[in-house]
Amino acid sequence: MADTEKIIDVLIAIDTESIINDYGTNTDPNNPTQVDTSKNYIYMIVRSDEAVSGNAGAELTIAAKTLDVIRWRETSPTLNATYSTILYEFDSPNSDGLITTPQPIVVEINTPLPVASDPLHPSTQTIKDYFWNCTVEKAGSVTYHFKFMIVDRDNNIQGYFWWDPFIQITD
Repeated sequence: MADTEKIIDVLIAIDTESIINDYGTNTDPNNPTQVDTSKNYIYMIVRSDEAVSGNAGAELTIAAKTLDVIRWRETSPTLNATYSTILYEFDSPNSDGLITTPQPIVVEINTPLPVASDPLHPSTQTIKDYFWNCTVEKAGSVTYHFKFMIVDRDNNIQGYFWWDPFIQITD
């Protein structure tokens, strides 16, 4: 990529256990429960130079320029051991051609695993992973909603939820 284009990685940590405890279950993916962003359930993190405001909070505003790529990935604090979370729908009522429609992209990656007998030389495992991806097309502000589901370790759906962060395209 040219110096003027970059990839902005957004890591989303969702406190799945607290959401389930406080909101209960909701089994309707077409009517997810809105998560109160004033409570500390969702933490969105980018590099400090990419954050306009709200880094490590649920209302992150990021700065982007035309042709930048934005990628969203999510996890839970238990790293998916107890509950996992999956982003399943992106909705932006005011994007007006400011960004391409984000889509999930499934990839195959090698990830390291520690070796107890030789901790300085990890092994690797190949897994499928995914992220949501879009390209910035022009300057403006985008409010968007990400819908996500929470599943337990047996892949049973525990609920459907959403919240609404921002993108500021500064060009």
